[in-house]
Amino acid sequence: MSFSSFDRRLSLRAASAVALAGALAVFSAAPAAAETRVRARYQLTLAGFEIGAASMQSGVDGSGYDINLSLRMTGLARFITGGRGAATSRGALHDAAVTPAAYALNTRSSDKGQVIRFALAAGAITQISVEPPPKTRDTVPITDADKRGVIDPLSALVMPVAGSGDPLAPSSCDRTLPIFDGRQRFDVTLRYDRFETAKGDPAVKGSYDGKVIVCKASYKAIAGHKPGRRQVTFMENNKDMEVWLAPIAGTRALLPWKISVRTEMGTAVIAATSFVVDGDAKAPGEKSNL
Repeated sequence: MSFSSFDRRLSLRAASAVALAGALAVFSAAPAAAETRVRARYQLTLAGFEIGAASMQSGVDGSGYDINLSLRMTGLARFITGGRGAATSRGALHDAAVTPAAYALNTRSSDKGQVIRFALAAGAITQISVEPPPKTRDTVPITDADKRGVIDPLSALVMPVAGSGDPLAPSSCDRTLPIFDGRQRFDVTLRYDRFETAKGDPAVKGSYDGKVIVCKASYKAIAGHKPGRRQVTFMENNKDMEVWLAPIAGTRALLPWKISVRTEMGTAVIAATSFVVDGDAKAPGEKSNL
């Protein structure tokens, strides 16, 4: 493939930007203080080409969680965009649900960046800072009601499971995630699709190998978007989005092992190359080789 033409250069820049934004809206990296620790590395690909890498640290105990990520673009995507970023979120666990307390996102590319921070209490946004400010012309207004009963994009990845049975049950997928990312409010609905087997890097000691549950995902724009915009319509009609969830040993929570989303430029995939849980306990109902 030749990248000498200006149009193709712009296409790759756009694709890299989509992948960077998607990854940071999906994962997160910094030390945390929860009892069971997860250390994971992910590879980012778009249309089969490697474009980036991410490292995640997360922790979960009986009452709280944290999830943190660093990401950098690689190869030609790095040359064109210079993309890199970090994000973090923390909160409490109540009744098999997450209750975020704080979220922060910082991204940088060769020509722009953004910083988003907000605090929450009982599922409602109490303080928020977004730089640069959102462009609101022709967008669906974000009301105070849209800022209540929400979770941030990273907290959405921590999926606690109620009950005492196997967390990797089909019903564990069934949920609607009311997400607010600082610029837009949207829902992501998950439903069970199938089981798969995850295979980690054999060179990484303790990397998870075992059953994962695959959930199909659908997207619905609520506020902050431009109605009728091609990208919004594409995502709302997108039938090719799925999340592979792996158990966190010693807890009743799941975290993504892989996320796959069809975009207008090809399928974007964020997949774990290693997924290590630090802890002696086994996930309820799951045999573990950790």
